[in-house]
Amino acid sequence: MSVSATVRVRLLTGLLGAAAAAVLVFGVWPTLLGPSGLELGRGMVPMPTPQPMLSVAVRPDDGFGDRWQATGDDYHELFAWKDTSDGTRDAAKGLPPVELFFPTMGLSILGPTWTDRISFAGPELAAQALLLSVLWLLWRIVRTAPTGEVFTTVNARRIVGIGLVVAVGGSAVQLLGLAAHQAIVARSAAAGIVDVAFSFSFVPLAIGATVLLLAEVFRQGVRLRADVAGLV
Repeated sequence: MSVSATVRVRLLTGLLGAAAAAVLVFGVWPTLLGPSGLELGRGMVPMPTPQPMLSVAVRPDDGFGDRWQATGDDYHELFAWKDTSDGTRDAAKGLPPVELFFPTMGLSILGPTWTDRISFAGPELAAQALLLSVLWLLWRIVRTAPTGEVFTTVNARRIVGIGLVVAVGGSAVQLLGLAAHQAIVARSAAAGIVDVAFSFSFVPLAIGATVLLLAEVFRQGVRLRADVAGLV
């Protein structure tokens, strides 16, 4: 293997390692330890970036119009709070307070329970696991370059694995996030007034299908190479 090829392999390996480190530092770390995730750090662990409040993108539900009219002021404070012996609560339902921001329609959960935190963090951790899986499979492929055995059936299966992770996993994570966020809203003071805003993205399916097509081309190339080698 030439020196330039060795350098390229090491560079690719380093880039994949850096990408995995970025997912761990900016994704997994805040999701597990930060205030916008499971908060296992209890506020004592530094975060790599400022952390937003736990919030869900929502749209008006059946009860939105009645609540909007009932506020009767210019500000339209849909979810007023009141102080009780149990702390600050939603004035209408007595549940932990929420706040709806206009015009972004972001619903902030100000007193998230442990169940809420798991519902927030679960889809995020699943998406991060998918990214790490793809990076690991790519790393395994790149590591075969120094041996000169890149075009093998094993690597063809790894490319198929990448395509399936992106297509199936990416789609499943979207549906998991929808179900989790719907459960959060249903448990909150905003239930019946707003619902989760959701739009399914076909991008993971398209990317995954493209990768699977490339995997089939790769597999045919491996087969052709084996046939040619058998004739020599």
